[in-house]
Amino acid sequence: MTTVLVTGGTGVLGRELAPRLARAGYTVRIMSRRAGQANAAGDTEWARADLRTGDGVANAVRDAAIIVHAASSPMMETQETDVDGTQRLLDAARQAGTENFYYISIVGIDRVRYPYYAAKLAAEQAIEAAGVPFSILRATQFHPLLDMFLGTLFRRGPFLLVPGAAKFQLIDAGEVADHMVESLANGASGRLPDIGGPKVQTATEIARAWLKASGRRLVRIPIPAMGSLKDMAQGHLTCPQNPVGTITWEEWLQSRYGNH
Repeated sequence: MTTVLVTGGTGVLGRELAPRLARAGYTVRIMSRRAGQANAAGDTEWARADLRTGDGVANAVRDAAIIVHAASSPMMETQETDVDGTQRLLDAARQAGTENFYYISIVGIDRVRYPYYAAKLAAEQAIEAAGVPFSILRATQFHPLLDMFLGTLFRRGPFLLVPGAAKFQLIDAGEVADHMVESLANGASGRLPDIGGPKVQTATEIARAWLKASGRRLVRIPIPAMGSLKDMAQGHLTCPQNPVGTITWEEWLQSRYGNH
C-alpha cells in the first residue's frame, strides 16, 4: 500500500485525516514530536521527528510516496516550524523522491496583514520553488479555532471583545479531510482551488451564536476594524465562490455544547 506521511497528525485536521486515509487504503505514518504506537489494524504507523530541529525528519520521510504537511505553530516558534521546518521537510522529500508534497494552507494569507499568515505564505513559496511535486490547498478557518479564541476571551471576562465586522467562512475539519483524501487520487496538482464552509458570517454573528450555544453571559464590545482586522472585514479570509463544506457553525456548536 502507498505510505502517506502526515505531519501534524495529532492536530485538529490530522485527527480527522488519518482515519480517512486508512479507510481509503493508504498506510498512514503520523509524524509527531511525541512517541506513539501503530494501531492493531497495521495501517497506521508513528514516526518521532521534530521539524524545528530536523531530528528524525529524514527517517520519517523514508519510503513515503506522499507527504501531507499539516503541522503548524501559529502561537510560538512559527519561523522555526512553519518556514524553516517546511524547508527541512522539503529537503528530505527531495532526497526521498516524494511523489506529492501536499500542503494545507489558509485562504487569504496573501491579503491579510498578520505575521502568522506571512509565515504560511513563505512556506508556500518554498514549496513552489523546491523542485518537488506538490499540491497546495487553502481552506478557511476551522470551527475549533473560533471556539478556542472565544473561550480564551471569555476567561478574561466579563467583557467579550469582538472584531465585529471581520468576516469568516468557517469549515468543518472533517469535510476538509474528505476533500483532501479525494484530491490525493489526482496526484500532485499544484495550487488547488480554495475551499470554504457553507456561509460567510461576521465575527458578531459568530460570537452571538457561541454565547447562546455555550450558555455564557458576557457583554460584547465591538473592536474597530484596523490593520489585519480591516483586511478581514473586507472578506479576504473567505472564498464564497467555492463553499465546499456543509456543516454550519451553529450545527457544530450544537454538537460541541448540546444543551449546555
